[in-house]
Amino acid sequence: MIKKFLFLALIFVIAIVIFCAIHYSIISHFNFSENPLIVLKIYLIIGLITLMIFQMGCLVKIKYPEYVGFVFMAGMIVKMAVVLAMVVVNQEIKINIIQLIISYFVVLMFEVLLFIQLINLKLKKV
Repeated sequence: MIKKFLFLALIFVIAIVIFCAIHYSIISHFNFSENPLIVLKIYLIIGLITLMIFQMGCLVKIKYPEYVGFVFMAGMIVKMAVVLAMVVVNQEIKINIIQLIISYFVVLMFEVLLFIQLINLKLKKV
């Protein structure tokens, strides 16, 4: 059971790292941003928040499998609030808002796929 959760998390991390590398290389190659390292920071923050939401989803899946979708929805609200707070507080992110939007939706796409796999996961009854 834990192996299945870790496998899904590993696939998510690998996919995010690949897309982060692609996004970073495009930004740095075409000079779309004065500070291309902001892209790595954005992916790191959003990815870690998503992994925490996934962890909560795994815990809920074990105890109450019918409520995993609610964890996803609540996690989306929390993640959106954190991202909006980052935009308000950090001037550098305000300048690179397009990079934030792109990275947010890339992580969101993988988060949706991750939670679909988690919801469809069949656990053995003990």
